[in-house]
Amino acid sequence: MPVIFAVENVILIILSIIQWTVFAWVILSWILLIAGQTSFRWRHASAFHILSQIYDMFGRMARPFIRPFQRMLPSYKTGGIDWSPILLFLAIYLLRAVVIWLFSLILAR
Repeated sequence: MPVIFAVENVILIILSIIQWTVFAWVILSWILLIAGQTSFRWRHASAFHILSQIYDMFGRMARPFIRPFQRMLPSYKTGGIDWSPILLFLAIYLLRAVVIWLFSLILAR
């Protein structure tokens, strides 16, 4: 039984890590968008460069999970808005519910 709890916890932790990585990537994209359109980019060039590197790092971690949803909903068909993070969050939420439900069925026996 402890092994089943450990497997469930590992799966849920992995899903949480993916979710928070994508969330951080989205927030950083908004920050970079605003900073790139203001004088922050020129006044604090080194800070802007560090932000863009952190955004790139989170993007490299998040893109493998977001790419399938971007293929399903190309941005030119959705008015240029990228809905893939929201779809990924929905899929993670549903997957988390299924994992909890399956492990509760396993433990009920």
